[in-house]
Amino acid sequence: MFRTRLTALAITLSLAATVLVGGSAEAVAKKNLTLPKLPAMVGVGETVAVAPARWNQTVKVTYQWLVDGRLVKGATKTTYKIPTTAMGKLLSIVETAKFKDGKSLFANSVARRVGLLTISGAAAIDYKDQEHSALVLTTPDTSKVGVVKTLTWYAGDSLIRGESSAELKIDKRFENLNVTARATYSLAGYTPVALNANSVGFTAPAVTEDQLIWADEFDGTTGSGPNLTDWNDVTGNGRNSNDPNTPVANGWGNLERQYYLPGSGLISDMQDASDGKGLLITATNQINNPNPAGPFDCWYSYDRNKVRKPELPACEWVSGKITTEDKIGFLYGHLEARIKSAGATGTWPAFWMLGQDFQKNGWPGCGEIDIHEGNGGLPNSNWGTLHGYNYWPGGQKSQSTSMIAGWHTYGLDWKPDYIAFSVDGEIYKTIRASDLKTTPWNLDLSKTGWEFNKPQFAILNLAIGGKIIGNNNLPVRATDINKDTKTMQVDYIRYSSLDGYGTLIRY
Repeated sequence: MFRTRLTALAITLSLAATVLVGGSAEAVAKKNLTLPKLPAMVGVGETVAVAPARWNQTVKVTYQWLVDGRLVKGATKTTYKIPTTAMGKLLSIVETAKFKDGKSLFANSVARRVGLLTISGAAAIDYKDQEHSALVLTTPDTSKVGVVKTLTWYAGDSLIRGESSAELKIDKRFENLNVTARATYSLAGYTPVALNANSVGFTAPAVTEDQLIWADEFDGTTGSGPNLTDWNDVTGNGRNSNDPNTPVANGWGNLERQYYLPGSGLISDMQDASDGKGLLITATNQINNPNPAGPFDCWYSYDRNKVRKPELPACEWVSGKITTEDKIGFLYGHLEARIKSAGATGTWPAFWMLGQDFQKNGWPGCGEIDIHEGNGGLPNSNWGTLHGYNYWPGGQKSQSTSMIAGWHTYGLDWKPDYIAFSVDGEIYKTIRASDLKTTPWNLDLSKTGWEFNKPQFAILNLAIGGKIIGNNNLPVRATDINKDTKTMQVDYIRYSSLDGYGTLIRY
């Protein structure tokens, strides 16, 4: 006896072409030649069309779509728009063929997992050439239209931010780190698929005697500026992006109140400097000591509509800032500077670094290393801090008297996945990449990254006011800043190798 009506039980049992006919020779002769077929990959939101089955006789066909073997009410056409609720479930279709004699056969398609991207092949890393100038990631392609393939590289389990091409240049940043990569395939309506490549290890350098690599003793002609072969003498107020050598934000990102003007840092005779000279950066109040080239506009010289109005104040301060961006980069090793400062509340001397990829990745993706930050309102302390995505670990070194008023050597020890801050040769804070996996950060480094296995450039500056370190991220009130001239003296800056690490890059 033939069944002319489809039941859930019959469909569940029909995982292949099922002939539900009697035992007569006439019934057996009715045959299914090919099953109905669905696309190899199906995703949420797609309208899927079935490729009909083939039969050995002329038939009339009807269809029924199923999700996880259950009938979908009203889904009886040759197409079906897959709903969000079907994600991860099995989609199939049953084709019912009715022959001229009124008898029927069922043919069930092979089920497809909704949202499953199928990628054939593996991801693999190899060297580009015999010189090992780069690593090359080879990944399979997919025939599915619209799939986006994203490549990411990792060093020491940490994301290498900004590297997304199939080639990764090899340099000393990967010493003592394993490098691997991942290809992630994504498409709306599908669960992303990730292929992990093999890892490539790099031998750590042999420990050698530390050697001086580069230095600026600031011992040139008295009254001259910094060596422009190595330094940029910065101009600007931190309000716009006209200067490619400075961060872009209101008041340098901290509501600082100074305008940086070349010539504010000059080689000067300096008592107690190691060679009797150093770089003197001077911040002058523009009411008491107006610069003849002024007045200058600061971020607070404009209203909220970015319109300059006469009643709004010009920059209250002119100061100096120098950077090695696009001239000299540093990768690992030991960097130090001998510094002293003068000034009360609002004085903010700093010796710090930003990633050379600042213009490409911005802040904080470029990574920031603050080796020395002083606060004239809290003069007895020095702060050393790292800034990356979603983390800012650091430490504080304090004494009973003013620290910024005396000469101190502020240092950075830097190796792969490792940074330590020191004052006068004494390390007071050590930070490792693995620390970010623990409280209070609890980060997944494969997503967040350790931003410090890449070259950085050096910065020396004297800022005034703003959200100075130690002020709980609150800006110093302009009325609390003394109008006395503030200074930052730099005896020298020196860069040495550290346990075999240390690379100077000239751009």
